[in-house]
Amino acid sequence: MTIKKITRLLLLLTALTLVLSACSQQKTQGDDNKPCEATAVPAATGSETEKPVVTDAPVTDVPATDAPTEEPATEVPTELTDPTEAPSPAPVESGTNVALGAEVDVSTTTGESHQSIGFSPEAINDGYYYDPEVPSAGWTTNVGENYDDPEQEEWAVIKLAQDTSINKIKVYPVVNGGRFPISFKLMVSLDGKEYTTVAEVTDNTRFEDKDDTPFEFEFDAVTCRYVQFLATHLCDPSPADGYLCQVAEIEIYAA
Repeated sequence: MTIKKITRLLLLLTALTLVLSACSQQKTQGDDNKPCEATAVPAATGSETEKPVVTDAPVTDVPATDAPTEEPATEVPTELTDPTEAPSPAPVESGTNVALGAEVDVSTTTGESHQSIGFSPEAINDGYYYDPEVPSAGWTTNVGENYDDPEQEEWAVIKLAQDTSINKIKVYPVVNGGRFPISFKLMVSLDGKEYTTVAEVTDNTRFEDKDDTPFEFEFDAVTCRYVQFLATHLCDPSPADGYLCQVAEIEIYAA
């Protein structure tokens, strides 16, 4: 091959290269100006595809379990203890009048006419006697009830606050001797049923003599709860009032 041909061939190759280069540039520019294609989305078929409904897992009916029942509190058995003994009462000082204000019971009492002048069961141990300033005459049996029986027993019982050892009792007739009995006893008891005599008078003349000097009896100490004044023979009756038993005051002294 001659140099001329080789030269011509090179020229042709150069020209071809330029053409190819120009075409390549045009294609590149054309691609740049071409709108980008959107990603194809498959067309919807007859109806929209329903999203699968997520169903909750089937709930198995579990029987409701009752809340744990609280067992009733078991009561702790109370230990049985011996009954607490009441505290022992304070000892009574010797020489104290333990009858003062104590409970009193009597065989009979009188109506309003004599109560208005100071006769009542409570007046037999209220601490007042022979005092004109205090309407406390003492105790009298029922006026106008007994006209026939001088030996009808009349009594007054004083219940002490506690079992007490006593060794002296004083008994006061009403003013001027009143209707004080001819015969009477002083008796003591622990239970109010069985009585023991600690003093007795069988020939009293206080009524006849209009004497209101008190009787005073001292004896060996004895423990008791009840003291009874028991009239066994009444003095002469009043035409209006009948047979009566009257006592102004009773004092009972602790040993």
